[in-house]
Amino acid sequence: MSKQKLSLKHLTPYIVGIAAFYLVTLSYFYPELVKKETLHQTDVIQFAGMSKAAVDYNKKTGEQALWNDAMFSGLPNYLIATGVPVRGILILKTITRGFIGKETTAHLLFTLMFSFSIMALCFRVKPYLAMFGAIAFALTTFNVMSIEAGHTTKMWAIAYAALVIGGMHLIFSKKYLMGFAIFAMGLALELEPSHFQITFYLIFICIIYAISELVFAVKNKEIPAFAKQSAVILLAIVLASGTSVARIWMTMEYTPYSIRGEAQLKPVEGAKQEIQADGGLDKEYAYSWSEGKWESLTLLIPYFYGGASGEKLSINSNMYEALAASYGAKQAEQIVQSGGIPLYRGDQPFTGGPAYAGAIVCFLFVLAMLILDNRYRWWILGGFVLMMFFAWGRNFSTFNYFLFDYFPGFNKFRTVAMALSLAVLLMPLAGMLALQKLLDSKWNKELQKQFFIAVGATAGVAVLAILLSGIPDYTRYIEQQGQVINVDQSFPQRLGVQDQATANRLIDALHDDRQSVLISDSIRTAILILIVAGLLYFTLQGKVKPQVAIMVTGVIMVGDLWLVGKRYLNSEKFQKNAVQRSHQITEADKAILKDKDMHYRVFSLGQFDREAQTSYYHKSVGGYFAAKMLRYRDLIDRQLFPEQNKMIASLKEGKRPDFSQVPVSNMLNVKYIKFGNEARAVLQNPEAAGNAWFVESVKTVTSPDEEMDALARLNPTKEAVIDASRFEVSATNFQVDSAASIELTKYSPRRLAFKSSNSNPGLAVFSEIYYPKGWEVKIDGNPAELVSVNYVLRGLEVPAGEHEITMEFHPKSFENGATITNISSYLVLLIVIGACGFMVVKEVKGGKEE
Repeated sequence: MSKQKLSLKHLTPYIVGIAAFYLVTLSYFYPELVKKETLHQTDVIQFAGMSKAAVDYNKKTGEQALWNDAMFSGLPNYLIATGVPVRGILILKTITRGFIGKETTAHLLFTLMFSFSIMALCFRVKPYLAMFGAIAFALTTFNVMSIEAGHTTKMWAIAYAALVIGGMHLIFSKKYLMGFAIFAMGLALELEPSHFQITFYLIFICIIYAISELVFAVKNKEIPAFAKQSAVILLAIVLASGTSVARIWMTMEYTPYSIRGEAQLKPVEGAKQEIQADGGLDKEYAYSWSEGKWESLTLLIPYFYGGASGEKLSINSNMYEALAASYGAKQAEQIVQSGGIPLYRGDQPFTGGPAYAGAIVCFLFVLAMLILDNRYRWWILGGFVLMMFFAWGRNFSTFNYFLFDYFPGFNKFRTVAMALSLAVLLMPLAGMLALQKLLDSKWNKELQKQFFIAVGATAGVAVLAILLSGIPDYTRYIEQQGQVINVDQSFPQRLGVQDQATANRLIDALHDDRQSVLISDSIRTAILILIVAGLLYFTLQGKVKPQVAIMVTGVIMVGDLWLVGKRYLNSEKFQKNAVQRSHQITEADKAILKDKDMHYRVFSLGQFDREAQTSYYHKSVGGYFAAKMLRYRDLIDRQLFPEQNKMIASLKEGKRPDFSQVPVSNMLNVKYIKFGNEARAVLQNPEAAGNAWFVESVKTVTSPDEEMDALARLNPTKEAVIDASRFEVSATNFQVDSAASIELTKYSPRRLAFKSSNSNPGLAVFSEIYYPKGWEVKIDGNPAELVSVNYVLRGLEVPAGEHEITMEFHPKSFENGATITNISSYLVLLIVIGACGFMVVKEVKGGKEE
């Protein structure tokens, strides 16, 4: 902090920085902010479907829909669309997004820039350098593509990771009050979106930083100071964690019952598994998105590995010429401009583009690793290298598989290439520190040597990529189930090419274009680095003013990333009412919605387990959620997929499906089958079991596998299956008189009421998903106990006579955790306000540094 009194001149760089952030945000998101157009973001569109029922319920009643009844026949809504009261944190969050509406995509870009700039300022980076570094970081293609895809919670977690690192640095710099405030605020904001994978990786960077500080504390005999710093950090962690008690508690509560929990069934031989028998994800599944080691050079050269799985090409491309020869110029132009040319040649299943950090950022990062003080250099390098190791996944299996097998938490996450996001966060931070030190240093032989090594290590790599571009095989191969597959052979097939000679020409043209874009981007990278290196060289010679060097370098650095980012996020990606158009009601939906029954389910044939379109209007047996309930995932794989196949086969033959052959769909109360968008593409299922019924008998089994196997032969309205190793009932046979009934009288996501009548004691089965945490059942106001039947459903023994049965969802993890969360959020807000106020008062008075 400056020792001079606060003045307009002192504030000007900060005001300029904030103004620049608004300008960049407006320029990038002009279609959204001004023309009211939106991006067609897959994840946002899916979220709109999966959360619609819960959002509507909240608007109507004012309470949270803690149970999501629109997906997968019902599951906890904790991690989907449940709002936890963290009002203090939401105020801070509003500030970090520049008061730009949270419903916009634009606020993500501003949040990235604002948070990074705070971190840079914590490291005493000069304001204009902090500004350029922040813009460069926000415009890295990893961030731009994630924003375009709608990965909102991930972007929040990445942005607020910067605040955590910045606050931690202030504490280690003995600026305890402001460090505590920023660290606690950053961590509270980091935890709020519940993107635990980014937070998990961030913990490792913080640990490396802490170890580095411990080493220096031992070396400099400052152990007491380090102990004090550690105590302040731990106190901030406790306070920040308090703001997420509800979310952490709910996540820990739900995880054992999700696909991250322990497998219930023996694996099917030869089938692809997503989970391990002892809990956590299957290793192959978890590491399916692993960054190739050579692919990491895309940090320096964006098209080093071809770019995205679908790219645009110009009419000067080899592909255009090959297509024009076969289809004519007009159609060839349409194809190459469609954005569907598979230039990517890596081994990830697919990618939206490269993780490009920027040519100048890479140059400055390498320079930083040569000239920064050891106290900065080693922990930044250690964090960067570790994130790269994580991102390589199966391509660095010796390291990563060991962690996956033995280190807690690693087997809970997939898409490990995500770790690159934090590597990219460290690069511009180190780069701005290096540029600042370079311009403040004397031009001696040692600095000259380090400077030219950095130039050679970056521009030199780009030049080598050009010279050696004829060596690589530009064919894309991937490994599937132990077999190496040439993916490029499918490209001509997708275009409908039957002639092999034509197909070969297209494949050759694809390979030539992959080489061509590598060469052009390598030239581009080399030129940019040499221009900036030349500018800095003359600056150090005293021929260019440092202020000019900063501005020109910043503009080139930002301009580079701006142009590459626009390859993947440009005005063409925006459209009017993207979400609404994606969820436009169909005639089939209208036909189903004519049924005013309060509760039934819809089965949309197709990829029902990967879409939330149906959930936007109906209660669906499918849905879209990465952490679905484990037992329901089993039900989909073992029963619902085969039942869907039966129904599709009948429809293809022009026959009405035999609904008696789909017992699991029946027990889930699937009243309607939807197989298209027209009104005639809807079938009513006369065999749907309804909301609840009494069964005559119980088949007891002794394992989950036996329970699952029994479902295929089940008559759900007559018989129930129960795993005797988990639950027991008083009898296996029940008398059900002809007048016996159980009727749903009230329904909402959190409350159900039934009226039952039976002259004999009976076992009622409900077409609701069994979940042991939070559901409270009562018979005539007296507590009762639910059991799990039919692998996923609820069962309840009901005495003879007429009764009122109620089920209410009251998870203590939410209800108790929310109170702690809200109180903690206000404490963090007060501390931040107090710390900022204290700092301003000191600055106004011209006080000494903290």
